[in-house]
Amino acid sequence: MQSEERAAQEEYWKQHSDGATVEDMMLDSQAREIDRLDRPEVLAYLGPIGGKRVVELGAGIGRFTGELAASATRVTAYDFMEPLVAKNREQHGHLANLEFVVEDVTATERPAQSTDVVFSNWLLMYLSDREVEILASKMLIWLSVGGICFFRESCFQQSGDRRRKQNPSHYRNPRDYFRLFDAAHVDMPDGKQMRFELVGCRCIESYVAVKKNQNQICWKWKKVVKNPQDNGEFRHFLDNYQYAVNGILRYERMFGEGFISTGGLHTTKDILKRLRLQPGERVLDIGCGIGGGDFYMCQEYGVHVHCIDLSVNMFMIATERAQRVRCSASFEVADITKREFEDESYDVLYSRDTILHIHNKPELFCKLLKMLKPGGRLLITDYCRSSDSPSERFAEYIQQRNYDLHSVEAYGKMLSDAGFVDVVAEDATGLFISSVQRELGVAERERNDFVAEFSEQDFEAVVSGWKEKLDRATAGEQCWGLFMARRATN
Repeated sequence: MQSEERAAQEEYWKQHSDGATVEDMMLDSQAREIDRLDRPEVLAYLGPIGGKRVVELGAGIGRFTGELAASATRVTAYDFMEPLVAKNREQHGHLANLEFVVEDVTATERPAQSTDVVFSNWLLMYLSDREVEILASKMLIWLSVGGICFFRESCFQQSGDRRRKQNPSHYRNPRDYFRLFDAAHVDMPDGKQMRFELVGCRCIESYVAVKKNQNQICWKWKKVVKNPQDNGEFRHFLDNYQYAVNGILRYERMFGEGFISTGGLHTTKDILKRLRLQPGERVLDIGCGIGGGDFYMCQEYGVHVHCIDLSVNMFMIATERAQRVRCSASFEVADITKREFEDESYDVLYSRDTILHIHNKPELFCKLLKMLKPGGRLLITDYCRSSDSPSERFAEYIQQRNYDLHSVEAYGKMLSDAGFVDVVAEDATGLFISSVQRELGVAERERNDFVAEFSEQDFEAVVSGWKEKLDRATAGEQCWGLFMARRATN
């Protein structure tokens, strides 16, 4: 018997599939323009699929089908509406490596490890949570080890402006997709357990550019063998310990809305003046946190900021906040050391107190140089240390946090060695000390409000951490570096 969920979805798509046009699929008056920008962006993020066996779920009229088939070994395109499949077949039926199937994905079965890539664009929002959960497990069975599951969904709220009599779509909070796919696992006959490992997640920049809408989000997962000895990916460590939601919010309570690092908006305003940002420039924020500085840059200077962070919690808070801030900031969960960017793609690279986590800084700086346009600028603030050997207590702190700290001079030299020019390596420890002192004063004045919102234990944890930083900085052990540089114009 057909479930109420499936019946509602079938009725909904009967209303929107008669014309079988791009406008019908995207349900937006700007569909043609968005499609022109959106499609190549999605495919670029999917990455190379040459020689791969691809299953496209919810293929619709084939917006992506032909381009997938252009490089894949074989593409099997599924959709449950016959008019849409007919339109897809009309456009792409001449391709020998394509198979078209009229079938509801909730009923689809495929052989184990018969697929290298599962691709869907606006599908899971038309399934219930339970249906997504079941499909995720099925995809783990279909995929080869190392295979990719890629999907894109509308989150939070409707994006298209076309009026609808009814709308049974599930505009989930992105947290729900992380929850459902993190939990997916399959026990194999040989005793191994398969799971999904996050490759990346990001807002679709086309929608940010055209609509200032961060609601369009895509995920890229890889099928891996679960190792019983490991504690999960590094992002799980960050999100459960160092950057747990409560920890992020209690720092924000002290630093100010949108900020979790030294000086908050006060320091950010002063530092950004040095960059002389120009309207329309493209900025990459490395380790963006929860987006306060990015929202400010967009609104104050009219720039486009792409913001990356390794923490899912940071990404989630930032995208949730973006729902009430109309600006051209897009967010992504990514590891800067692994994420590939096109050469000369940014006017400005910006990072605040993040690169201390990265151990191979020389390699990173060489990579960043290539990402900058000729004449492009770089601005970094970061934790540093004195050129003397650290005390036992400070060395223990560095090791516990797994930081990689250098003197301000050594840090600047690494930038010069990577090829940056006009390098400024400024010891800004005095600014750091005054910022921490100011924040401690605010903390003491607002102690009762903070404790009421969090707890006495949270207050003591934040304040004691600040006092320790202040002691180390005053003693000259912990430094704060401000670095500026640019790529040569020739």
